[in-house]
Amino acid sequence: MKRLGIILIIMMILCASCASTGKETQAAGAKLVALTFDDGPDEDMTPLVLDKLEKHGVVATFFMVGQLVNDDTKPVIDRLVALGCEAQNHSWAWASMNEMSAEEIKESVQKTSAAIKKYTGKAPTFFRPPNLATSDLMFETVGLPFAEGVLGMDWAGCGTDAQDRAQNVLKDMKDGTIVLLHDVQPEPHPTPEALDILIPELKKQGYQFVTLSELFRLKGVTPDPTDGTMWRYVALEEE
Repeated sequence: MKRLGIILIIMMILCASCASTGKETQAAGAKLVALTFDDGPDEDMTPLVLDKLEKHGVVATFFMVGQLVNDDTKPVIDRLVALGCEAQNHSWAWASMNEMSAEEIKESVQKTSAAIKKYTGKAPTFFRPPNLATSDLMFETVGLPFAEGVLGMDWAGCGTDAQDRAQNVLKDMKDGTIVLLHDVQPEPHPTPEALDILIPELKKQGYQFVTLSELFRLKGVTPDPTDGTMWRYVALEEE
């Protein structure tokens, strides 16, 4: 009986160890992808994306517009965080920032980071410039790594349907990909429908879905916010 008790204790320790490191172990042997969504949060449209993420059991990263992060969208933000997703900085508004002064850039980024921290409890660690427009001054001033991504071409004027958006991403996929989609755009906006195509296919191809910060951590990469890089793919440090 004593021997059986010792064996049970050892098994419990091993199980606890597996539970605490299971995600990292699984990620080490998997292809990784970080889904990201821009231009929210929105009380009506963001939940449509969250519904798909919850349906398929995956997480994502939301690049939020600072002026939309408020008491009205708090329930959406709370749900997003509860699902294991993360919020990052997409500036205070929608205008390109590549011709802004240093003071204007700082104000936009800092106000947005403060709003996100207030409603999520965590300060953003990445930045996506509006319209992907950049300048040397922005890289010198923002203070956060810049993230781009493989484009689903799902914003107004692209004329893409759900199948197009999924295929636009799939054709450029590889391990360490950051995917750039939108949770908020003018209707009709079939990106939520596209996720029903995209997510199962990526799972079939052996991809594991992680947040943006997890992607960098699991790849062992520490991005330098001042080196002028717009991250689209994240490779292992030794690669």
